[in-house]
Amino acid sequence: MAVVLDRRLSSRLRWYRGPSAPAAAELHLRDPGRPGCWVLHAGTELDAARMPPFFSLLDRAVHSSARVVVVDLRETEFLSIRVAAMLGKAKCEAWAAQVDLRLLTGSREVERALDLVGVRPLFRYYESLDEASEPEQH
Repeated sequence: MAVVLDRRLSSRLRWYRGPSAPAAAELHLRDPGRPGCWVLHAGTELDAARMPPFFSLLDRAVHSSARVVVVDLRETEFLSIRVAAMLGKAKCEAWAAQVDLRLLTGSREVERALDLVGVRPLFRYYESLDEASEPEQH
């Protein structure tokens, strides 16, 4: 168990225990009922320990017959900087495979991590899963 000192509130310590077993089970891929679309639910934490299974599922979705892959980060409370940076690389790889990789976010912490590594401008903002999973209108 590591202790992380939050410099903004130097008198308070924050404990980070890593992902719990239920958090690891939350990572899953599902069909939203729209042809050519997959939704990857990221769960509550995306840290270095969960990065390999997360990107394995993402790669599987991108290299399927899908045209749209939505990464659902609405329930994600912690997104590591490394995972955020890899999402930028994944966006480029998906684009090369002619797949539109989309993010659906919800928390300020996730948005902050995406902004810190500079990948947020690569992704449009979506209000809901229905909006994010719709095919692109030309």
